[in-house]
Amino acid sequence: MSRRKDIEHVVKKTPRWNLQSVVFTTIGIVAIFVFIWVISTAEFISKSSDGGGGSGVKKGGNEKSNAICLANCERRREQQGTNHLLDRQELFQRASKAKVQLLDKLRKDYGDYFDPIFVDKDNGTYRPVHPMTKDGPSFERLRRKLLIKVLTMQLIFKTQDSDYHGCDCSNGKETALRNDVVDLSLTAANYSFRSDVTKTTFGKYVWATGGHSAAAGHGNLYNESYTAYMESDLKDIFESIGLEFEGRNYAMGGTASGPEISMCFKEVFGTDVDFFSWDYGMTDGKDTSKSLHYFYRGGVSAGRPALMMLHGGGRNRRDREERLRSLEDIGMPAFYGNEDSFEAMRNSFPDSSGISIEEINKLPEYVRNYKCGTSIEKGDPFCSKEKWTSYICPKRGKQTSWHPGFKDHAVTGHGTALFLMDALLSTLKYLSEHQMDDIDKLLSQLNQEEDELFTNITNAELPEKHNLLLKQEEQKIDFSLIYKSSSMCHTGRLPSQIRYLGYLTDTNKVGKPAPYGSEQYDVGIDQKVAEKNRAKNGTMPLVYELHKEREECSGDKVTVKPDYPDFFYTAYQDGWTKMIFPNEAEKKAYGYDPTHYIGHIFVHFKGCSWGKCPKNNLLVDDYKGKKWEMKINDQSVSSLANLGGQVVIAMGGNGTYFSPNLDGHYVIEIKVNEPYGFVRISSFVLY
Repeated sequence: MSRRKDIEHVVKKTPRWNLQSVVFTTIGIVAIFVFIWVISTAEFISKSSDGGGGSGVKKGGNEKSNAICLANCERRREQQGTNHLLDRQELFQRASKAKVQLLDKLRKDYGDYFDPIFVDKDNGTYRPVHPMTKDGPSFERLRRKLLIKVLTMQLIFKTQDSDYHGCDCSNGKETALRNDVVDLSLTAANYSFRSDVTKTTFGKYVWATGGHSAAAGHGNLYNESYTAYMESDLKDIFESIGLEFEGRNYAMGGTASGPEISMCFKEVFGTDVDFFSWDYGMTDGKDTSKSLHYFYRGGVSAGRPALMMLHGGGRNRRDREERLRSLEDIGMPAFYGNEDSFEAMRNSFPDSSGISIEEINKLPEYVRNYKCGTSIEKGDPFCSKEKWTSYICPKRGKQTSWHPGFKDHAVTGHGTALFLMDALLSTLKYLSEHQMDDIDKLLSQLNQEEDELFTNITNAELPEKHNLLLKQEEQKIDFSLIYKSSSMCHTGRLPSQIRYLGYLTDTNKVGKPAPYGSEQYDVGIDQKVAEKNRAKNGTMPLVYELHKEREECSGDKVTVKPDYPDFFYTAYQDGWTKMIFPNEAEKKAYGYDPTHYIGHIFVHFKGCSWGKCPKNNLLVDDYKGKKWEMKINDQSVSSLANLGGQVVIAMGGNGTYFSPNLDGHYVIEIKVNEPYGFVRISSFVLY
């Protein structure tokens, strides 16, 4: 039966009086709905006429306001120069253009020697960086991380301007959120969209350099380190696609990669690292267990970064590379600076000995007087003399034979930048050739793949010999926990994010590496001041040594050497000093939950220059003689078990386990009993 016949059938069956009742009832209901609609329409018109009524806000604008917002949003993006950020083909084109500009600059700096130095013609890649395993999975893992970074940038860009002067400029709709929007081009004759636009990047890519004095750039200016050259090369390329590139040179003179730095990875380098390097060859020596722990702890940090070994040659080269390759095997993206490639690069420089001064002067600056005979940055006629720049702050410390000069730093920095540039271009090319409109879906898929890989990494069996990092005698510690468990570090060392961001001192004093005397972060107090004055309020002070550590250039406000082994200090005259760990800033910054920690407290003593400690400087052996003592949450530390080098673990009534107090804190107290004695501690670490 058709619907019409069905309705007729029902009507015929209905009594007449009943049918009239239905009709009148229906008319009444319709009349009520019409009345409500008329009232609502009148109210809407009234609100529209005064810009929305009350708050003046209405979701959605009229035709005129939408047209104004279309113009406002277009002008805004033109001023920003970010119209391209949602166009993947244009992303690739803009990055390619920035690549050409970089190569033009480098070819000018190196002349005809650029290709022989940096280009490996046998495989068509740039020297000296390679994946740990040729044709292995590391490059694809790096590209996935870069894809996630680019797509996240696009997602942020789409949503960052949900209300720009009443216009929705965030998602390409360019529609008005209300009817009273203003045409910004007509507001004032001198109106500048650029003055109203401050943001052109919508994400950050962070490179972090870890290493000893040579990696830090000692002897050079801070902006002449290879990290600085790399940052300078990559800044415009990343910015062309809406990303800020930051190179953090957090190398520290006289420092090994572990166990202190590896235990304190996130506090030193940050929680947002995308790629980090190891350059501790001279200080790690033959102990490759340090690099293994450093790479593992960095690789499982919050940013899940890629790994790179630089300058890992010498007698321990094979063992170091095997340790890094074992991490590639469990899922980490691992790369290294191939020592054979470095050698090929050096051999491609012209020999500045045996040619006339006129011929030398015709050579480009970055190849001139770099190699004299078979020697690099030394020898006659001018290789030794021109190892260091002298245009500013010429009288700098640390200009030793084992610290490379600016030309050597440039080679490493440019080579590393060219590798990362190619990885980014490859990623953007892939993205332009595999269009997918749903950014959320693609990003979710990639993040899921990354999560699955990360789960495999953290669940995988640790590489062989992982337990060689620390010595173990009577205390029985599962050293796999030192790799896989949560940790928090309270370190006085610089450079470190925990200090620059104000977390260490729980203060609003924040900054970054800066010329001596111009620091914005909390620098602590001079040891000479601490020696003459008792600790304020019984609080363990953060202390620095001025002698031979801080370096300044008279008359030149320039950063030279910002890496300082600062420390926490307690002296005989102070009595009991205490430190609350973690403090409120650390708890908030690192999402502290005391239930996620085992309760191990490690203590790293400040190292002594060339193994010679100052008179009355108390160490672990002095603890056995009761020359100083320590308490944790009012529980006496019965002994400090030496784990090798400058690191110990605290032991009490429950062995190596200490419980947090009711507030989730560890109150660490130290008292020196030896007259004129003092204790210097570089870092406290909670696992």
